[in-house]
Amino acid sequence: MSGFKAARPTGIQRLQGWKTEPSRKGGLADCTLVVATYKRPAEMLELLKCLDGLFDTPGEVVIVDGSPGRETENAVLEWVKARDLQFELAYVSTPAGLTRQRNVGVDASSRDYVFFLDDDCLPLPGYFSSMAQVFRNDERGEVVAVCGSIINHMGLPLSNKWRVRLFLGLLPSCEGLKYYPTATSGPFSIVAPFSGLRPVDVVPGGASAYRRTIFDRHRFSEFFTGYAQGEDLEMSRRIANDGMLLWCGDAHVRHLPGTLGRPDSFQRGRMEITNRYFIWRRHSPHPELSDRLRFWADILYSMACDAAGFVSKPRFGWTLRHALGTGRGVIDCIFAPPKYEEPAAKKEYEICLRGLTAGKDCGTAT
Repeated sequence: MSGFKAARPTGIQRLQGWKTEPSRKGGLADCTLVVATYKRPAEMLELLKCLDGLFDTPGEVVIVDGSPGRETENAVLEWVKARDLQFELAYVSTPAGLTRQRNVGVDASSRDYVFFLDDDCLPLPGYFSSMAQVFRNDERGEVVAVCGSIINHMGLPLSNKWRVRLFLGLLPSCEGLKYYPTATSGPFSIVAPFSGLRPVDVVPGGASAYRRTIFDRHRFSEFFTGYAQGEDLEMSRRIANDGMLLWCGDAHVRHLPGTLGRPDSFQRGRMEITNRYFIWRRHSPHPELSDRLRFWADILYSMACDAAGFVSKPRFGWTLRHALGTGRGVIDCIFAPPKYEEPAAKKEYEICLRGLTAGKDCGTAT
């Protein structure tokens, strides 16, 4: 994750999968849902069951699976065989990587509005229709992305860690989903549930939707490999130059964090720093001295919090590993700063989707 990263290979990459046709009329015909998943068959099934019970499910659902085995695919296949779905369901197998999987989903889908949900999120009735209506009401096409409201993580008090950060002046203020030029965004959890729309600087990737035309000019950056961290912040800052980012308070989703498919705490600590440094240098190329000091002081503060956590509860060694990973990330950024040449946005993947009916020819996603 550190050092220079060349642009990803050019040319079309071919991937395999399958799809089912809807057996009954329903779903939002102009909407696609893309779900990137990795080693979470149980969470994936819970999400599918949830979608099957909604009145406003997208007309097209694309599962992009980066798992090394076939547990998720087999579980989904078994579930599909016993259902009469109101939406087209496609499954694509691909090498793992969150941003790669999202880009695969873009190329595997075809509808006007592209939704993304984490596989451990469960949308509530009206989630998709509320966000789709934001785009439909925008006749001039000024809105490029909308995020939903993770309702079970909203209206919470500001954590002590954030309070200390403000007290120390590591951030000038703290507003939900506002971007600060130290590659930091305010937590959405401090915002109470609301109705209507709010402009934001950042669209969290786990519960978001985009106007498809934005992908003619931008793709999720594959600088962010594997589990990724901050990829939604970086994408938000790029597309903000093309239009408005909005937060829809009426689109409710619940996030029930899965425990599988997450990196080791050392690797996560290292990744958080290198990714944050990359975003900072890309979107704040000429930071003021105060922002430079805040950036590095905030990292030292994070390491101090981890160290204090280990001292108070040494049996939880993950805090020490996270601090060590953060330290390694700092060394990476100083001696081999992360760089990445973003290629021009274009279609990258050709997906051959076979039908589940025996003998049906393989169709290629457009």
